[in-house]
Amino acid sequence: MSLITREVSPKKVAANQSNAQKSTGPRTAEGKARVALNALRTGAYAKGANAVRQLLLKRGEDPQDREKLQQDLMESWQPDDTMQAIMVQVLADKTWDMFQLRADRRHLELVAYEMGQIEAQRRQLYSRRWRPGAPAVPSHEIPPLWLAKDRPHKFRVIFEILDDLQKWYDDRLIPEEFVEEMNTLYGEHHSVAGERIRNLFIAMFEDDQDAAAKAEAELPKWIAQERRDVEQEQELYRRESQLRSQLPKLTDEQIAVKEALLQKQIADQTRLLLQLKSKRSLWPAQFEMLETGEAGKSAEAGARSGSDGADAAQKQNKQNGEPSPDGGSLGGPEGASEGGKTNLAPAAP
Repeated sequence: MSLITREVSPKKVAANQSNAQKSTGPRTAEGKARVALNALRTGAYAKGANAVRQLLLKRGEDPQDREKLQQDLMESWQPDDTMQAIMVQVLADKTWDMFQLRADRRHLELVAYEMGQIEAQRRQLYSRRWRPGAPAVPSHEIPPLWLAKDRPHKFRVIFEILDDLQKWYDDRLIPEEFVEEMNTLYGEHHSVAGERIRNLFIAMFEDDQDAAAKAEAELPKWIAQERRDVEQEQELYRRESQLRSQLPKLTDEQIAVKEALLQKQIADQTRLLLQLKSKRSLWPAQFEMLETGEAGKSAEAGARSGSDGADAAQKQNKQNGEPSPDGGSLGGPEGASEGGKTNLAPAAP
């Protein structure tokens, strides 16, 4: 198949070169950064970013905070290609994770402070409810219900007993269950209100009318006081349980270890990114040196080709007995050198 060679006019060549300059891609740093992000807007990158966004929304956080960090880092680093853009993306993810760890640590400190406040209020409540001079419960004994470990069942049973006491007061009677429920609630370690409730119930049925009338007037107040104290204790337990449910899954020591690891990874990623951008900035100079070297090689090859051609022509002329282009000695036997001297004698007839 023959190739048809067509001559292109200088005007057409100039037009082609001018059009080629218009399709070289972005030249500004902002344009290069936008193009570098194209690979991160589709495929696996986009799917991963959407999953993180949904997770943050379910955790009650604003995904725009994370996206703002990524945008700020992209604008700051101005990646020149997709590889640099991916590295900036990784750097943003690591930085966000470190911020999350620091937020967990601050939240852990806040929860510890609030739980300390709750414990102080609980001690204050116990000091008010505890009878002065009453001995502590021995460690080998099971504590009465009002001193037992806080849990929902404890408060439900206490309120049921207080409801029974109020009902027995309203009915003006002391059933057989009175002693059993008082032992369940207080045992041998009555609270201040519990001690008053037991004595007033007994006094209300004594023969002394004045003492019975006084007990009848005071008993509802002490039942109500005990109910308020139990409600306050229950509220402290509810607040403490809510705070415990908000505690981070990691301890303070684990958070510190992960934060140190992330800081090292961020430093390594930053160093690598700086190296890539530094090498990328040297590319124009390397291309220029490469082009200069190729031009020099072409010129040298052309000169060597011309010299080889001249030597070949001179050798051919000598063989044919023709004068060399530069007017040198004759070739052939008659003009041959002998012992390094030129033989100028005429040839024999």
